Amino acid sequence: MKRLMTVFTFLSFLLLLVACSDTDASQNEKLELYMSGDTVESSALTKMAEKYTEETGVEIEIVDIPYDDLFTKISNKIRSNDVPALARVTGFEPIWKDHLLDLKDIAERHNVNTDYGVTFDGKLVAPPLDLTAVGMFINADLFEEAGVAYPTSDDDIWTWDEFIDSLEKVLEKTDAKYGMVMDDTENRLRAFLYQHGSDDFYEENGAYTTNSETKEAIQKFVDLNDDRIMPKSVWTAGEDAASMFKSGLVAAYMSGSWQIVDFTETITDFEWKSVYMPYEDVRSTNLGGNYLIAFDGSGQEEEAKEFIDWLYEKENYEELAKLGGYLPVIADAEIEYEYETEAHEIYENEIAASDPIASYERTELTKKQLISQSNANGTLFKEVKRILNKEIDIDEAIENTKKAYTDAYVE
Repeated sequence: MKRLMTVFTFLSFLLLLVACSDTDASQNEKLELYMSGDTVESSALTKMAEKYTEETGVEIEIVDIPYDDLFTKISNKIRSNDVPALARVTGFEPIWKDHLLDLKDIAERHNVNTDYGVTFDGKLVAPPLDLTAVGMFINADLFEEAGVAYPTSDDDIWTWDEFIDSLEKVLEKTDAKYGMVMDDTENRLRAFLYQHGSDDFYEENGAYTTNSETKEAIQKFVDLNDDRIMPKSVWTAGEDAASMFKSGLVAAYMSGSWQIVDFTETITDFEWKSVYMPYEDVRSTNLGGNYLIAFDGSGQEEEAKEFIDWLYEKENYEELAKLGGYLPVIADAEIEYEYETEAHEIYENEIAASDPIASYERTELTKKQLISQSNANGTLFKEVKRILNKEIDIDEAIENTKKAYTDAYVE
């Protein structure tokens, strides 16, 4: 009997050691943070993750996935019950819906602007990490060489027709190769459509539709891709718009606030400036940005929330926004940007002056990606690209887009 007790005691001791060992291993496990890297934004979050490790001893492992593969990778991890702890994303897949932690208490504690977050069933599953806005950059040297003025305040903003006339003059009087480039993405195209009076694609009587201004604006965009005002190669072949602008041979570049830090550090051959965007009917930017999410089922839920809570602390968030050149989403954040404060002021003015349509893609359509059974993200871009490649006409593109949204988002 005494021998049996001894064996039992020994086994109990071994189990205790194993349990303690598992607990220690759990505490020392790295937190995986999935995101798609880029020069500035990825670097900013990576630096903050390193700072968190220095302060807490908890290591954040950055898993850098190419953007085109990021959503698929996360979805596959969910299907295999091997979800990461954290992710920085710009959108969602329907399969994620039941696997996201509620971060509402963290957002409220740190005065995060939840208008730009994603909420459903009373849960804030995706607070905004930052705010970006579409904007216009110019090669100021080319404009000055051509003797062409550009807006220096919001009292003298171009119409789009005036802007195109200005680009024609720059092309005539300088060695510029193209008038402008625009990133090949829906986010930039939507700003262009809004500025021409488009109401985007919206649900009405059980189906998605749009207004006549959308067709007119798409036609104008197609006409501008004439290999003089705009090069076709950006939207049809994926040529890098930023590199083309950095070459010094393009007068203007429609991109966004995330470029400011990079341009300040990398453009040395000419003077660039942020300027107010032209508009024809409605003054509007298009809002975007990243979300920071934490997954249920990672086994590291509390640790993930602790990192997010730390990141939104005022001092830490201000450092993140400064490193990334972000427009802040915390109400009382005071960002002392090292570069181009005037450019950030222009973006803040653009946001404040924009029609409410400017937030439609970020709030309404992004939420649809998560709560619907399928995803129509990217449809408009693909259809406009098909127009430029002369595969379909504008009417077909609009009908295809309306159908894709209806099939994906109307129950």
